[in-house]
Amino acid sequence: MITILLLGLLQAGAAAAPASGGWSYAERTDPNGPRMAVARVKDENGAVLLVKCDVVTRPIVSVQFLPQPRLAAGAPRRVQLTLDNARAEFDTWNFPGAGAYVDDPANVYIYASEIAAAKKVSIGFDDDGKTVGGEFNGPGDDSLFRKVFAMCERPYAMPDPRAGLRK
Repeated sequence: MITILLLGLLQAGAAAAPASGGWSYAERTDPNGPRMAVARVKDENGAVLLVKCDVVTRPIVSVQFLPQPRLAAGAPRRVQLTLDNARAEFDTWNFPGAGAYVDDPANVYIYASEIAAAKKVSIGFDDDGKTVGGEFNGPGDDSLFRKVFAMCERPYAMPDPRAGLRK
């Protein structure tokens, strides 16, 4: 299960590094706990967009959105990711409580690479007739996301669709 709350993990044993566009990077490598790395940015309303690696039982890289105020858990629903006010991506994200995430390896890589190349990133979805969203600066490059993928021992590349298939 992807832990969507970052506060406890980021406070204990995390090393943070600032980046451009308001993005920051932090990781946790405490041998007594799960490994974690996160690249994150906060908008002016307190919403957070992040690319995160969690290593509990297996490594998982995800893209997460934590709006303000936080959300109750709910069914998966469509989320719109808009890049530079022009290109939009739509996908179904999970809503475990507090926010939303997607962890499909191909989608995560696509989103991370597109966010890295964008100057502006907007994310939004419908929550019982109310639009919930956030507007963020892009990070300027993919260096933070590469570090997140590396913590999960994943290449920063499109996953091979044949991976795991029997020969």
